[in-house]
This record gives sequence, structure tokens and C-alpha cells, in this order.
Amino acid sequence: MTSRHTLVCLPPLADPHDWADAIDEAIAPYPDDLYTWTAYGRYDTHLAVRPDATPSDGSLVQSSRARQSRLPTCSGGRRDLLDFPAMRTHRAAQASRLHHAWKNATATLPPAVPLSSFHQRHPQDPGRALQEFRAQPQLQVLTNLDAPRSHRRKAETAALVALDHDAFVERARQRAVPGDLLLTVDGTLHINPSFINADDDAETGSTRYLDLANRYLDELPPDHLVFSLDVRLAG
Repeated sequence: MTSRHTLVCLPPLADPHDWADAIDEAIAPYPDDLYTWTAYGRYDTHLAVRPDATPSDGSLVQSSRARQSRLPTCSGGRRDLLDFPAMRTHRAAQASRLHHAWKNATATLPPAVPLSSFHQRHPQDPGRALQEFRAQPQLQVLTNLDAPRSHRRKAETAALVALDHDAFVERARQRAVPGDLLLTVDGTLHINPSFINADDDAETGSTRYLDLANRYLDELPPDHLVFSLDVRLAG
């Protein structure tokens, strides 16, 4: 089973004791996609909390799996208590620092060749294309520079090479809030296609999903609920 980061949106529910049962009911129609979760062990702590929010009043849910972060985080609650702008600003700042650091560290090297060029050289062998892309000395610099995340996703590394600073930062901003899957209030499950099949070099599928997810979350009424789950996918 594969673990995927999922956002579940629900209509207003006044009693927090009803939240876990409501999540169970919401994901029940998708047994082939969302395998299992438990309120005790599967809440994530992805969502940032507004500075004026008060988790002790029951309007937010916290997970025992809290992670260290510069932002106060929670596992979900009322939309109006969640700080999506802060999440985007935080992720954008991280991307900006990485891009500047990598450009400075590789300033004496020729520009790295983007992954798309290797795909063009080896259209029938994506494994070889990726291997040659990663063998570039500029990518070794990235591994040394960013050791804690040396196993970052292929798509993020490819974007770092292919995009200029502003585009790379905007890419990170768009990915700050949505999870890998989004379950909307009407019961529709949206899945980032890059987690099913490899995306194209322009990340067309992911971009479409992220545009939809960000727009939906930003327009969600303030009294609605959003939860961040670590959900197991069947298969």
C-alpha cells in the first residue's frame, strides 16, 4: 500500500466529535482509491493555522504526529482558521532560497541540461534519460547542497533545472496547499495524475489539478471543514 497526502473537505459540523465519522462516510465510496485511515494514526499536520486561531476550543484538530515547522500547524478544522497564504509564502521562500543557493553553487559550471532534452535523446528509454540527467555534475552539487532532501521528487529537480527563479518559486507556491488527492464537499475525488502516471515535461496534468484544487480551497466557505490525512491507497 502507498501512502498519499489527501485533503478532505466537509460541510459545516458543529460538534468536533462527529468529524472522524464524517470523514469515514466521505471516503467510503472510494474503497479502490482510499484504503484506510484512522483518526489516531493517520492525521497529517500539513495545514497552517492562522495566528489568531485557538486550537483549544475544539475548532481545530491536532495530530500526535506534529512536525517541527516555522509555521504553527494542525490537521484540519474550519476553513476560516486555516492560513493558506502563509503556507504559500513559506513554500515560496524555501524554493527561492534553494534556487539562489543552487545557482550560486553552480556558477562556475555550464548550465545543466533539462530533463526534457534527455527525453528527446532517448524517447523510448525514459530510465536512461533520467539516469543521464541525474549524472550531470550540477545535480551532484544539488545533492550535496540539499542533503536532507537529496531524494527529492524527480519533478522538483527537473523543474529546478528547467525554470528560472520566478517560475520555480511560483511552482512551489502552487504546490503548498493541495495534497496528492482532494475530496470535495460534493463527494468528488480529484487525484493529481502525476501520482498515477508520469507527467509530461511541462507538468500539464499536475498543473491542471493544482489550479483546480487551489481555486476550490480558496473559494470554500469559511464555516466548511478541511482535513489533512495520510491515506493508504489500495494496491
